Formats: sequence, structure tokens, C-alpha cells
Amino acid sequence: MNDGQQRESLFSVLKQVLKTRGFTYASIAQALGVTELTVKRLFKDRDCKMSRLLEVCEIAGLSLSDLVTMQERISSSAQFLPAAVEQSLAKSSRTFAFLLLLVSWVDLKRIGAECQLSEQQIYLLLRELEKIGIIELQPDNKIKYLVNLPIRWRLDGPLSDQIKSANMKYISHCIDHDSDPEYEFSAASRLMSETSVAQIQESMRQLKRDFDYLATQDQMFYASKDLLLTKLVVGVGPFPILEIFPM
Repeated sequence: MNDGQQRESLFSVLKQVLKTRGFTYASIAQALGVTELTVKRLFKDRDCKMSRLLEVCEIAGLSLSDLVTMQERISSSAQFLPAAVEQSLAKSSRTFAFLLLLVSWVDLKRIGAECQLSEQQIYLLLRELEKIGIIELQPDNKIKYLVNLPIRWRLDGPLSDQIKSANMKYISHCIDHDSDPEYEFSAASRLMSETSVAQIQESMRQLKRDFDYLATQDQMFYASKDLLLTKLVVGVGPFPILEIFPM
């Protein structure tokens, strides 16, 4: 998500908070020292400088950190795509990979550069996503999502093989590059009680929340070119040793 998209998302949350707390356009305008029309335009366009967003947060009695946390809680309710849409995506690994980059808020220019895709190829991929009902393509390749974000994937669905393959390849990549400072890999197997396993699982869920929170903050304050596309893979549970290491 670029900084403009991030502010747009935050404004949606902020508007709801202000409404819940009884603020009106008039009272916000008075606090900001601007006209009511300016405030209405501000929330309609959902685009302004970060300094203005911080001012409105202060009026609502929120810190930016509070607002981001609220946004993440809302965004954490991931929903499945219709099964037929997943089936369509499963027919083209390229289209699926392209969608994964889009919903990771990587901009089209960067996707083109890193994936060596021409403008025409990007356009055709966007049209494919439009055809199967995920986006509506607007002028200048602007995207309107027709599905709820974030997306939750069926791990036992049509995309199962692609999801497994991608994650196993990434784990192998992390192992191969573990000596590089940009990577960290760790694996262990121990005897543990169910209570301890549950505690570790909760720590993993918190790690995912921290990952999302920090990414949201970074995408607000850094240019896309200064950010690394980063992946997190975690898993814990009973170890089926004979399935993995046949003896």
C-alpha cells in the first residue's frame, strides 16, 4: 500500500471514530480553523498531508498509533474469495502471483520492474483479474477491489498446491541465505505440553500482528523504493516425524 492508499484507509477508520464520538463537520472545521466545506472535501477525497491527518487524530483524541491499531484490527478479518474465483486463479500461476503482489500493496511500476513485465503484460493481467471479478479496472490502470481485503486463502482449496510450493520454496531460500544478514531461519523439535504449545501459538499470532502493524507504519512514512518486499512464514504443531523422515 503506498502512502496515499494508506491514508485513504486510515481516513475511513478515522471518520467512523469521529462519528461514534459525536463530532460533526462543523466542529472539526472549527477545531482546524478551516471551512466546513474544506473538511467535507477532506473526507470525501480521503487524501491530505500526513500533518493534517495527525491534526484530525488529535481532535479525535487519538494518536496515530491508536488509529493504525484500529485499522489493523479491522483488516485482520480476512475473508475467503468465492470458490469459483480461486478455481480461476488456479489455472494461471502468473495471475495468482500478480494478485499476491497487488494485495501486498506493491505498486504496478515496481511489479513491472522486478518481474520484468511490460505495460501491456501488466494491463492484460489486470484485465484477467477484472474478468474473474476481483477488481474493476479504472482509467490509468487505477484499481477498485470488488472483494474484501485482506484475502484468506483456502489451504485445502484449488490453490493449495501453489501455496504449498511457494512457501516451501521460500523456506528453502531462507535456509540457503541464512548466512546473509537480511535473512533469519530457525527450526526446532522438542517434547512439549499442550499448554506450552498453545503459548507458543499465541506468540506466533502476536508476531503476525506485529508484522502487519510495522508494515502498515512503514508504508505510511517511507517511499515504496525504500521498502523491501518481505515474507513471514511460521508454523508449529505436532511433528509427524515418520511422514517427513521415513525410516
